[in-house]
Amino acid sequence: MRTERGFTLIEIMVATAIVAIAATFAVPNIVGWRAKQRFLSAASDVHEAVKIARASAIKENATFSVQFDTANRRFTVFLDLDGDGNQDAGERTILSGSYRNDIVLNTGSLPNNSLTFDSRGLVTNPGTGIGLSHAGYGQRTIQVTVTGNSRVQ
Repeated sequence: MRTERGFTLIEIMVATAIVAIAATFAVPNIVGWRAKQRFLSAASDVHEAVKIARASAIKENATFSVQFDTANRRFTVFLDLDGDGNQDAGERTILSGSYRNDIVLNTGSLPNNSLTFDSRGLVTNPGTGIGLSHAGYGQRTIQVTVTGNSRVQ
């Protein structure tokens, strides 16, 4: 007597249907998770830029600024030789980054949309905080104290 090995067509179709049903539930969750992670990553990137500007100011005993270009969705950390918060010719860039179109950046009351740290790491132009918001995932605010300490809320 010979035994047959393998799967029947019905067994394969049932297994394929189960996988298809599981994928129907998983794909929307994965897409939503990726968008949320991009938003949280943008908030983290802006927070890191603020921390790098402060650390560079202390390390190099110079003035550093983080300038936010809200129209082009970019930020730049640079050595601010004249302390005006605007990057001029000859002021070297330390870090730059961008964020996606679905994220809105609000610099609040920061003059020139920039945050400036003096050589001791103190903020010379404190504002109300830097806000990032996304229609589906709420808002994160980077609070920066006069002493230069920062945190994400």
